[in-house]
Amino acid sequence: MAVREAKVGGVAWDREREHPVILLGAGEDDEVLPIWVGRPEGSSIAAVLAGRSFERPMTHDLMRIIVDVLDAAVDRIEITGIHEDTYFARIVLRRGEEEYYLDARPSDSIALALRAGAPIFVDEELWSACKRPIAIESGADAPETERGPGRFEW
Repeated sequence: MAVREAKVGGVAWDREREHPVILLGAGEDDEVLPIWVGRPEGSSIAAVLAGRSFERPMTHDLMRIIVDVLDAAVDRIEITGIHEDTYFARIVLRRGEEEYYLDARPSDSIALALRAGAPIFVDEELWSACKRPIAIESGADAPETERGPGRFEW
């Protein structure tokens, strides 16, 4: 599987569907892979992007803690495909010389990768098929993102 590394550019709000959208970018162009996620997952990702922490571990923090306690590491996550508007991903854990592949939702995978400092990869064919151009707006009509209105950083 040919892959490209992507970064989380921000969390936007889809006003029509009323759901958060994670925007993955590859950095070399003005295109993103939008992934619609649930509100709790969107909030979890937005919290990491904003540098927020909580007194008690949230679900994705707990996932990272469990991986650490098991003396493993999140090696990478891979966004592997899409079927009927549902994206698929896997978390790749490494423990010593062993690799473990865990089927997971992209939202959980991304939230864990951000907490673990792990890279995010997208299947190249998926990227080509699902990427969208992004028009950065400014002013009152700009979409509000966790990184600021109308601003995305890769």
